[in-house]
Amino acid sequence: MTTISESPRSERPRLLFAARRPPHPLVTGARIRTHRLLTGLAQSFDTTFVTFEHDARSADGHVPADELRRQLPGIDTVIVPGCGPGKRLRQLASVARRRSWEYGRYEREAMRAMLERLVQRLQPDAIHFDDLGVAQFGPLGNEDSTVNIYSAHNVEYRILAGTVENAQTLRRQFARLERRKVETLERRVWRTMNCCLACSEHDAAEMRAGGATVIVCPNGADPVTPLPAPERGQTEPLRLLFVGAVDYRPNRLGLEWFIAEVLPRLHSRLEAGVVVDVVGSPPRHLEGHEQVILHGRVPSVAPFYVDAHAVIVPVLYGSGTRLKVIEAMAFRRPIVSTTAGAEGLPVNAGDEFFQADEPDEFAAALLELAEQCAGRDPALEQMLVRARAAVEPLLWPRVVAELGKSFLDLVTRSSAAAAK
Repeated sequence: MTTISESPRSERPRLLFAARRPPHPLVTGARIRTHRLLTGLAQSFDTTFVTFEHDARSADGHVPADELRRQLPGIDTVIVPGCGPGKRLRQLASVARRRSWEYGRYEREAMRAMLERLVQRLQPDAIHFDDLGVAQFGPLGNEDSTVNIYSAHNVEYRILAGTVENAQTLRRQFARLERRKVETLERRVWRTMNCCLACSEHDAAEMRAGGATVIVCPNGADPVTPLPAPERGQTEPLRLLFVGAVDYRPNRLGLEWFIAEVLPRLHSRLEAGVVVDVVGSPPRHLEGHEQVILHGRVPSVAPFYVDAHAVIVPVLYGSGTRLKVIEAMAFRRPIVSTTAGAEGLPVNAGDEFFQADEPDEFAAALLELAEQCAGRDPALEQMLVRARAAVEPLLWPRVVAELGKSFLDLVTRSSAAAAK
């Protein structure tokens, strides 16, 4: 366990930032969001970050403490021993317990003790709990002067509700039980935190109905150089791009649906064929599809956007918002998405992207895009301009700057109230 170092108190307010998983490597939307919020808030606060170092054989992934500290210069980083190997037996054992499998496994005494020790030692002005795995330890500190904030990446029980609808018998039964446990935890956290962050107004409305005080902190994308509109020769295959961790169930089921239902319809009507580039952690059982190339984790997604004629977001259910939609629009790549894929984002179907929820509709939208790319249709250029403008407010530097101001305002108001 890490020893807490002494540090002199500066004039800046102090923030304790806790997360169940280290924000490294930056290969998922959740880790990217955690990293951008952590490093962004550290520009306004003296920040201490506390997280788990999970076993290399665990489902949570292993990041050595020294490597994590190298990735977070200027941020005091405290490490607590995390989850070990094994999943199925632990899931089975969780059935008879009050705690959920997904978040209960992080309810470890070592983390509780470390958080309490850090709060006592640092006297933070604000505590940021970046997920339910650590938010279950809160609220902490002086109730009159310490601002406790829960950052919700999603309304988690909504994702489990989608799993119930899209799973087979045993997984469905387990997901149904998990949903009840997670909803109970989630609603308790909403009620007891001073403030909660939501990724969208859609999620915020549900959290407010559950008793939360909410600030909307949207997902974002890094600033990128916009690309020219894609062009396709008549004999060139239509090149599609899917970006996302496919070991995340909503992504996996959506991609499987696209390959099984949409791709055959598309391929039969495009003489030059179709190629689908999949960038992200892929499941093994997607191997063997001739038109689908699994690239796994890559150093940069930029070259894939350069090559893509269109980006597909065939997400069937979920919560929060998809960073990949914002990123694709920032790069000026046309998007075909399901309703769930673009949910919560300030973009309009037909104006900034193509929306399709049925296989025939999805294929038709991509066929239209294929023709627009081949004919250099000015309507496509206009859509890309509108899409890029729509996501300009969602670039990470602006998002974290606004969040820093909100946190400072919360701390100022809390300090003023405590002084009365």
